[in-house]
Amino acid sequence: YKVVEMFVGQSIQSLDDKGRIVLKAKVRSQLTSTTVYLLFDLGHCLSIYSEDEYLIKAKEMSQLDDFNEDERALKRIFFANSFETSIDKQGRIAIPKFLLSKAKIEKDVVVVGAFSHLQVYALETFNNELASYENDYETLASKVNAAKYAK
Repeated sequence: YKVVEMFVGQSIQSLDDKGRIVLKAKVRSQLTSTTVYLLFDLGHCLSIYSEDEYLIKAKEMSQLDDFNEDERALKRIFFANSFETSIDKQGRIAIPKFLLSKAKIEKDVVVVGAFSHLQVYALETFNNELASYENDYETLASKVNAAKYAK
């Protein structure tokens, strides 16, 4: 198993006047293409996927059953809230207004590594969620571990 991209850490930045963020050079160097996919994702964040990683997720979603109401709805939400874009020569990604609105992003954001992709949160949303999870880090780890072995 070879990991092509592994994103970790976080960086705080502000959107420019055109709704763009700048990906750091190290992040850009890990991507195999300038084409990326933005997706409104769980936890009210925007996820940034490389083309290869997005295709893996999209294939999983495409296999959901259209005759099952919940699966059909999940598939519709996933594809309706996906957006293909490119990283420009300055390393910027323009984020469409409809995605910024869904994620409640106005100006300040935090870009977070999530191993196979990046997540972009409104700074206030991220700080609030992180604080609540970090306060219960041990409890959360125990719950996740217990659920993992209960299967």
